[in-house]
Amino acid sequence: MPAYASSVPNIALIKYWGNRNDDLRLPAADSVSMTLNTPHVEVGVDHSDILTVSSFEFDGRAREMTMKHIARFQKHLELVKQYLTHIGMMDAIPHSIAYTIHSGIPPAIGLASSAAVFSCVAEALAGLLQQKGHNLTREQISVIARLGSGSASRSVFGGFSAMHAGKGNDIDSAYAEQIVPADYWPLHDIVIIPSLKEKEHGSTEGHALASTSPLFKQRVEDIMDHRQQDCIDAIRRRDFELLQKVAEEDSKNMHEVMKSSTPALHYLSEDTYKIIDEIEVYRRMKNLAVLYTMDAGPAVHLICTEEAKTEILHYAHSKESCTVFVTKTGEGSHQIDKPRL
Repeated sequence: MPAYASSVPNIALIKYWGNRNDDLRLPAADSVSMTLNTPHVEVGVDHSDILTVSSFEFDGRAREMTMKHIARFQKHLELVKQYLTHIGMMDAIPHSIAYTIHSGIPPAIGLASSAAVFSCVAEALAGLLQQKGHNLTREQISVIARLGSGSASRSVFGGFSAMHAGKGNDIDSAYAEQIVPADYWPLHDIVIIPSLKEKEHGSTEGHALASTSPLFKQRVEDIMDHRQQDCIDAIRRRDFELLQKVAEEDSKNMHEVMKSSTPALHYLSEDTYKIIDEIEVYRRMKNLAVLYTMDAGPAVHLICTEEAKTEILHYAHSKESCTVFVTKTGEGSHQIDKPRL
């Protein structure tokens, strides 16, 4: 019997960029994110003689799955089997899986589509295992999610979550956990997307290049020494001023690492920089609690308090050539009875 799950993207406040082990997606440093409440991804998984992946775009059109896409799911399934063997559940997973994906997220534009997809896949696989009497913990589901997309481990949890990089090369040495639930500090994320054009370099490729940057080593040290904990402290104290300082510092630093890698990666566009400049002026003029942060794409995430939401929405919708997503702090991945999309 098939199993179904639903999940959403997250927006990283301390960014995951670069691995100590690319094959197992073991991150070089810790990270923190806020799980969003929309847009959704739904995944169905079922037993199959051969691996199949059917994917549908946010507007309902079937998406062509390239050999590269299929290979990623095949690699993930192999790693899942390796992990289940590691935790004594070697008989839990079937020979192969048929995946059906419905996504409300435009792909590859910096909206963490792979994080939503693989957290959803992990949750659905957990449902399939449950049918055979194998119950996974939330931490174990986060490990399975990480094996497909590192940041997916954080979308397993609602509210704010942290991924612990851990040490060594054990397959489960990196995992995520919740910091606080969604209702602890409701914040809004107004996402402004200058372009829906698919980015040239995916995040997986970028992670592999991160260590070529002369700035990468210092970035890892700063995160592990103080930046990760500063971000967690800001969340637990609901200290927006500190959160703004730490999150913007980390986002800028990550993009400097990207630009100084070999080859250089430029995910931000001229429109991205214009939005940043404008929002810095706008928040000073209006005294608004809003911060900006960018993942591996041109989208600008404007995270703000309830009090600042109306003003930020007004600004976002004034950008006529941009696509705007309105989101807020939400719940993580969870199992569902049947697809709703």
